[in-house]
Amino acid sequence: MKKLTFVFGILLILSMVLSACTPKQTATEAVVEESQPTEVAEEATEVIEETEAHVPAIALVPAGQVSTEGFMMLAGNGYKKAAEDFGFPPVILESMVAEEWERNVRTASQDGAELVIGIGSTMEDAVKNVAPEFPDTKYVLVDSYTGEPNVMGLISQEQEGTFLAGIVAAYMTSMTDVKGINAEKVIGFVGGMDVPVIHRFLSGLQQGAAYVDPDVKVEVAYVGSFADPAKAKELALQLIENQKADIVFSVAGSYGDAGVFEAVMEKEVYGIGSDINWDEVHPGYILTSVLKHTDVAVYDAIERYLNGQFEAGEVKYGVASGVMDLTDMSVIGDLVPQEVKDAVLQAKQDIKDGKIVVERPTQ
Repeated sequence: MKKLTFVFGILLILSMVLSACTPKQTATEAVVEESQPTEVAEEATEVIEETEAHVPAIALVPAGQVSTEGFMMLAGNGYKKAAEDFGFPPVILESMVAEEWERNVRTASQDGAELVIGIGSTMEDAVKNVAPEFPDTKYVLVDSYTGEPNVMGLISQEQEGTFLAGIVAAYMTSMTDVKGINAEKVIGFVGGMDVPVIHRFLSGLQQGAAYVDPDVKVEVAYVGSFADPAKAKELALQLIENQKADIVFSVAGSYGDAGVFEAVMEKEVYGIGSDINWDEVHPGYILTSVLKHTDVAVYDAIERYLNGQFEAGEVKYGVASGVMDLTDMSVIGDLVPQEVKDAVLQAKQDIKDGKIVVERPTQ
């Protein structure tokens, strides 16, 4: 028994010695082992941050459709070019129904748009009603301004462009040796709606005509819509037949303008277009067109916002900015004498230099 106890004791001692000789894992070694996935996590975070770089949400809400030739299409083109250049997905909520415009502005705001661009002065009420509900959202309104602290109004100085057209019209309506021109010195004006933006077109035409000849009359008619070619044509015919207008300026929307120029061609008188170049659409009948580069203004507004330069208030775009201009009358050719073209070029430069100030109507 004593021998067994002795042997067991020896075995116990050997077991303790062997256990003491086995190497242990230190705390330092444990920390080093777990630092490797931490480095991978940091790399993954960097990748996620790069992937999730902020993409601005900018929506376009026109009072119509950007596929419509003219003012709306130009605005849409400027927006699409900005989307391509600055890398944001285009979001366009369009409708021809006035009752849907405010809903579209609100939908864009609710969906998280940081900047909402309303196209057309007829969008004024929609923006005015929605903007106060979303104080952190910025709004741009083309052709009008609502006064809210988060709204920028892009106000083209249409009166500067139409001043130049008025010079052309006043000279031409006095040239009775030109086919279709009578001795009455009457210019017709067909506006889409009786609203401030159309008043600016009219005022410039009147000022330009008076600059050349105070005896020239400008007779005015309003369609009541920017999409009624039949009514626009009817009014143009009345101006030509009853008021003896031999030149008719049209700013009745692309649909209305088409109706006006149908009347012009039927009666073999002359027209002046607006917003886009109508000269080549009806060659021989359109003396010139007042160009309104809404695409430039919309693009500029988006760029301002992305550069942190958005400021509530009116931003004005006139002849000096290149937004307002006149076609070179090359299509109509020699029917418009060079002296008239030279007078236009001189007036254009005088506007840029501040020598001619075209008054903007208050209403």
